[in-house]
Amino acid sequence: EECNRQHSMKLSDEYVQQVVNASIMHDIGKSGVPEGILYKPGKLTHYERKIIETHPLFGADILNKISHELNDDLFRQELDISKSIVEFHHEKWDGSGYPHRLKGDDIPFEAQVVSIVDVYDALTSRRAYKEAWPTEKAIDYLLDQKGASFHPDLVDIFVGMIRRQSKRRTRKGTA
Repeated sequence: EECNRQHSMKLSDEYVQQVVNASIMHDIGKSGVPEGILYKPGKLTHYERKIIETHPLFGADILNKISHELNDDLFRQELDISKSIVEFHHEKWDGSGYPHRLKGDDIPFEAQVVSIVDVYDALTSRRAYKEAWPTEKAIDYLLDQKGASFHPDLVDIFVGMIRRQSKRRTRKGTA
């Protein structure tokens, strides 16, 4: 809704809900990555990083196999959005991402959105290899990555939403 208002986009409620539903599967391809690499507490080796970077392709392959067996057009459409998110959520705005090194608007819109949300979630969540970052530090990182990792306008929209949400929480806590 925020994106529609700020950029005169016409994203249907149905499409937005499909993206929300599909985003849950964004890392399904990690099922093809050895746990010892996924949960390694220290820095990954070059080889281990290359293995991790295959997970979008593993995920797309899983969804392609499921999709191939379907005869339901609505479910197939939802799965197409899921495949787009799964395969392209690690592409970067400047073309330095993976697995295909897509750049700018060559990256499917839904993958651009999920990429920002995924990075924010990763930064603000505790992991085996790092502590959770405070919200403002994560926001600063996203703002720093505008035009490099992420679509600049989408970062502004996302950061605005996070800050408004944070203000509402603060007001509720002080009332």
